Amino acid sequence: MAIMRARSSRCGFFRLWWVFGCVVASTSLAKDPAKAAGGLITLEQAYDMALETDQSIRTAYWEVRKADLLPWGALAKIGPQINGSATYYRSETNMGTTVIEKSPTGLKIFADQSALSRAGYAQAGITAQQSLIDFTFFPTYRLAKLSKVATRLAHQFTIRETLYGVASAYFAVIKQQSLVNVNRDALLLTEGQRDLAQKRMNVGEVTRTDVLRAQVTVEAARQTLAQSESTLEMNRNTLANILNQAPNTPFSVAEPATYPTSLPSFNDLLSRAYGHREDLRVKEIAIDQDIARRGQVLGQFFPKIVAEFDSALAHTSGTSNSSTTDWQATLSVQVPIFNGGQRQVDLRTADYQIQETRLAKELAAKTVEAEVKQAWLNVRTFEQTLKAARVQVVAAEQSYHDLQIQYRAGTATSVDLLSALNDFNTARQNLAGQTYDYQVALRNLEVVSGVFQEPRVQRISIR
Repeated sequence: MAIMRARSSRCGFFRLWWVFGCVVASTSLAKDPAKAAGGLITLEQAYDMALETDQSIRTAYWEVRKADLLPWGALAKIGPQINGSATYYRSETNMGTTVIEKSPTGLKIFADQSALSRAGYAQAGITAQQSLIDFTFFPTYRLAKLSKVATRLAHQFTIRETLYGVASAYFAVIKQQSLVNVNRDALLLTEGQRDLAQKRMNVGEVTRTDVLRAQVTVEAARQTLAQSESTLEMNRNTLANILNQAPNTPFSVAEPATYPTSLPSFNDLLSRAYGHREDLRVKEIAIDQDIARRGQVLGQFFPKIVAEFDSALAHTSGTSNSSTTDWQATLSVQVPIFNGGQRQVDLRTADYQIQETRLAKELAAKTVEAEVKQAWLNVRTFEQTLKAARVQVVAAEQSYHDLQIQYRAGTATSVDLLSALNDFNTARQNLAGQTYDYQVALRNLEVVSGVFQEPRVQRISIR
């Protein structure tokens, strides 16, 4: 009777625990040495750790910094171009001649004569060129500004996706911790069932088949526990990698605070996604970028006016010295007439690309709509299935408790009892899994609508 009262008390505890859905992984700190030994990481801390160390976010940051230079690059192409040049050389010429002369006595005299000349030449010049009218500048500058905006949106999108990845990995750890706890309790229950069958066999109430059948159940529960513990270790390793923790660093995770569970209407959610999703806004900007590229090609059909100024100073030294200074200013008009038809081909290609990018934006909008619909349905489904899962746990627990009493009284078979125990464990596992999958689904609902962790995204975004 004492054993029966203990079993009844234990079942009552599980009833209260699972009816209210309080599958709190932090209660397993004493059961898990790794958790007790390591530091505690909350979900909010995990978000901040990812923002500081994640390589994808840092890469996107440097992409933004490079994009900031694009408008300056466009301005540099029409800015003044100034070049300097300097030349210096020196030469020396020695010319020798032999002159034959006759002396008064009639003898020939050979006389050598030489002439030495030296010369040095130095020149310094400067050339300045300035485009006055270039019809390709404005579309080029607009393209640079659009690319800068698109890169910043991509940076925000990377931050949001990374934070959602952190949340998914975090809840995967908590979920698996809960499943490990359920499987540990399941092993204890199956061992208790085996002990009960052994006692009844010892007094001749049941055959050895009941004991063997219970032993099979115990070993199956032991295998399930080992597999779930390995999965938990793998999930922890995944989270540690996301947070850039050193290998084999022990840590524990805490149950996050209550998350808003209100489900907005699908139309409101879709409108929010169309207005906030950075990836969709990048697709829209891509259309304007292609229009700007078409403007670059179109600008090549118009004249280009360039002003140029040249100035040079030269000095010659040596046998004779001289200095010269000259300058000239030129205003040239470059009129493109024909370049083999390449501009026409480029213009037609740009037109086609605009149409293609518009279609890509439409496809992206349809993808967003499908993602929002799927996320919305997932949350709505979890809201219904969680209610059923809680009722299922209570019913399965009561069924197991009743059959346990009947088995002790000899009115139920071990097959019925083990089947009820399996149903009870399966229901608890299902509830534990759905509880945390629901939390991830709630956050995914904000991800697909483009508002997940908005304060953090805006705080870390580059202005």
